[in-house]
Amino acid sequence: MKFIDFDEIFNNRMAEMLEKHAEEHTEAEWEDLIAKAYQKFGDTVIRKIGKTPRQYFREMSDGGLVETLKEYLLQELPVSDFLCEEIERRGVFPELLSLLDETDEELVHYAINLIGAHGSAVKRYAEMLASDDYDEHIKDAVADVLKTCADSVLEEMLALCDTDNAPYALEILSRLRTKDGRAFERLLRAFRESGKEDMPLYAGYLASYGDDKALPYLLKEIEKDVGYIAFQELKYAIEALGGEYSKQRDFSSDPEYIAVKKASGGTDIFGMNAERKN
Repeated sequence: MKFIDFDEIFNNRMAEMLEKHAEEHTEAEWEDLIAKAYQKFGDTVIRKIGKTPRQYFREMSDGGLVETLKEYLLQELPVSDFLCEEIERRGVFPELLSLLDETDEELVHYAINLIGAHGSAVKRYAEMLASDDYDEHIKDAVADVLKTCADSVLEEMLALCDTDNAPYALEILSRLRTKDGRAFERLLRAFRESGKEDMPLYAGYLASYGDDKALPYLLKEIEKDVGYIAFQELKYAIEALGGEYSKQRDFSSDPEYIAVKKASGGTDIFGMNAERKN
């Protein structure tokens, strides 16, 4: 099928309408009207092709939809919502999955967003995390998906814990629904071996994982001379796991506390008055 930029057609029509009736509605009203008009446009017959935009994409093959997606990106045009709508309506199909083997960042991002956590893709996502072919932007997107289905890639993430991609693996392991002793040991080791900067992050992972066997280690760490932000993260993790830490701590001279207090106009990021001691 011939490539057609439906959004350009719609935008031209709306530009004419706005030119004639701009003063009849507020900006907020126009936003609502345009959104409704776009949905109606999807079912409006375009004379030069004798089809509606939705019909145009509905009549394409699976491969045609994927090739059209590539063409939009090649021409640096906004991808039609009606194209994405039709792809999502069909579900995950082989031609769409094949996009996960591409290396073009924008194309792969679109594929990840359209495929989501579908079972046919999760093993490929795990391979992508382990690969040097993808940058951190792609790996961040993949990790976000895998966090929603962590149990399905348990073994792959455990293997990644011994590589440079361990940070992704640990974040995903922290979202396991079915507990696994190996995963807990990896998360605990990362927490115990972490430096000052990473320790709050790994405390959060232990909280997310949800095993109260981590409490003794968190309670030991919070007793140390930690900064204000690390203290708050540790306290949160302890409470999330059913523990308690009520010892008063004074952070009034802590640079992190001062910076947070200044940025928040006298109330810290945890909703506490600046004068209160923790």
